Amino acid sequence: SRNTAMQSVARQSLRRFFRGSHIRSLSTTKITLPKKGWPIQLKADVQWGDQDAYMHVNNTQYFRWWESAHIAYLQLFGIMMKGNALDEKGAIIARSECNFLRAITFPDTVTVCCRGTSLGNTSLSVEYLLKNGAGEDCATGAAAIVLYDYIADGKMSLSDEMKQKIATIEDQAPPYTP
Repeated sequence: SRNTAMQSVARQSLRRFFRGSHIRSLSTTKITLPKKGWPIQLKADVQWGDQDAYMHVNNTQYFRWWESAHIAYLQLFGIMMKGNALDEKGAIIARSECNFLRAITFPDTVTVCCRGTSLGNTSLSVEYLLKNGAGEDCATGAAAIVLYDYIADGKMSLSDEMKQKIATIEDQAPPYTP
């Protein structure tokens, strides 16, 4: 069946990641993902109102871009499908950081990239890359995201199925493309 074929492809992706490794099970406390490409690459127009008094994009906007990118990433494996408070399964940011490399000004179009870097039992870590319209790196960042079940009102475990899906997503991620 189609589901069996998809599970087989996911298992093959995982085997490629862990070939030669001592990891035998997906229920390991932490799984480090390879940094092959960027499964999420969102384009966003810089708005005039994104700027501050110094005529460059205010630092809070970078975190809004990060948020849009990791929500798109979570949706790839079935979390935050509505992208709002009506979601039964969501995510909470436990930690977020940004390294500012180059100022962004209006007008411009940026590309916000996001990929997974590691998986825990109830959390995942992601990293971000922000490029301006000229393709220059403007910021890098990272976040720790905890999955949350709003119905049960508690943390939600990353299932083996989710971990397999994430491994496949990362295995097939394209490099940055302007």
